[in-house]
Amino acid sequence: MDHAVPFDLPALAASVEEESREDEAGEPAAVAPTDHDLIARVASGDTEAFTVLYRRYERPVFGLLFRLAGRRTLAEDWLQETFTRVWRAAATHDPARGAARSWIFAIALNTARRQMSLLSSRASHVPIDDPALGLQDEAAQGERQIADRLDDGRRRAAVADALAELPDFLREVIVLRCSRELSFAEIAEVTGAPQGTLKSRFHRAVAALRERLGRDGTPGRRGRETRRRP
Repeated sequence: MDHAVPFDLPALAASVEEESREDEAGEPAAVAPTDHDLIARVASGDTEAFTVLYRRYERPVFGLLFRLAGRRTLAEDWLQETFTRVWRAAATHDPARGAARSWIFAIALNTARRQMSLLSSRASHVPIDDPALGLQDEAAQGERQIADRLDDGRRRAAVADALAELPDFLREVIVLRCSRELSFAEIAEVTGAPQGTLKSRFHRAVAALRERLGRDGTPGRRGRETRRRP
């Protein structure tokens, strides 16, 4: 099959705000083809299956890319590249090695990593949307505090700044866990890192955000010192 996408990908169907508040779309399970079925059909050159797969994942993938890129225009470009790579690599997908969703997110994350490495300076990042911050593990208390802060629009800029200050490997696990609601097992499939390492990174990221945000959701002492540096 020709490895080039044989048609223009559809435009993103929702605004950022709509994307942030919608779950992954799809037909009822009784009638919808599975992700694995769609990818198998894409591998054989089925453009209709590709369109269904794209529509099913455009919003969650865009949400991930937008939070890593910080700018809609970049995220839209990366979305196009991500699904071009999905089209080209469909024949390499092995269901025995993990869920299709994890495979697609891994392609998106690798696309973002490669593109960010080409940027001369890192763009500012947007906050994780509050409804998706359903954090349920050992650090639940600290996670809920961060989720509560996101409810207050006056504090969102502070959260965005705090996220932007995190190293990429910490920001990635926060976005995947909190914004996309992936389990640590799924994040391990996406990133290739062991679950124990990811949990450690997640708790480090939560602690760093709490330190930067302070008790009231505004920049703490370290955050204020960072802002004062020339």
